[in-house]
Formats: sequence, C-alpha cells, structure tokens
Amino acid sequence: MKLTANITLDELTKSQIAERKGINNNPNPQQIENLKALAVNVLQPIRSHFDKPLIISSGFRCAELCVEIGSKITSQHVADDEAAAADFEIPGVDNRELARWIRNNLEVDQGILEFYRDGEPTSGWIHCSYSINTNRQQWLRAIREEGKVVYKPWLE
Repeated sequence: MKLTANITLDELTKSQIAERKGINNNPNPQQIENLKALAVNVLQPIRSHFDKPLIISSGFRCAELCVEIGSKITSQHVADDEAAAADFEIPGVDNRELARWIRNNLEVDQGILEFYRDGEPTSGWIHCSYSINTNRQQWLRAIREEGKVVYKPWLE
C-alpha cells in the first residue's frame, strides 16, 4: 500500500526479526493512519527535498516486536496515541546535515540524531516521530557514555 508517492506501508512495517520469530507486525487501521501522517508530513518531504530514497531501518513495531527487541511498548514506533516514528538515513547524505534540514524545515514531535560520530558523516541514523495532534519539536542526540545510552538536548 502506497502512503505517499515514494513511501509504502511495507517499508514502514518490514522487520527481519518479526519475520524470523513469526510475529505479526501488521498495524491496525488507526496505526496505519498515524504512519500515513508520518509519511506525508515528514518522510515524503525529506525524500522530495533530497531526491534520494530513504533507508528505513525501523518503522512500525507491534507491541510483541517491541518486547522481543527489548524496546518499550510505549515507544512511538508502536504508532498508538496518534503518533508514529521511524529510524532512517539517506545514503550519501551526512546524517547531521539531514537532521539539521529536518529541524529547520519540518514539524516533528521528536527528532533524535542517534549515535552520530563527529567526522564520520555516515555514522548513526535519524529518529523522527510525528503526532497528528501537537508536535513538540523536541530534538535530542543519543550517545553512549560508559556503556549506557544517554539522550541529551541537541542545540547546535
């Protein structure tokens, strides 16, 4: 099912772990609406601006898949509560520059520049969520400190 000109529902629901474990990672109609809002308002504008395909590493995750991978079932990747999230990058585009463009041009609920290493433009990835209600425009940077994941405000 196409959600936009270039983004499909399959791209947002595909999970190798779900396939291996026999987990049904199919969203319900409300979750599909939330994923469509994410695609229309965030993912497609990025795709159109950069004129390159997004590589979505994680989109929709059903609650069972979240438990399987050690994520919280309250994650916006579950696409409940009128919001949805995806993790992605664009080959050939510096992830920090991609995050900056999103922050300066799009409305998101939360954006996270995850595990980006200065001087390594292809390191890490971008997490973006979108709410059909109110978007917080919260921007964070995820880093590892002493073996733990730490989220800090991203202000640059």
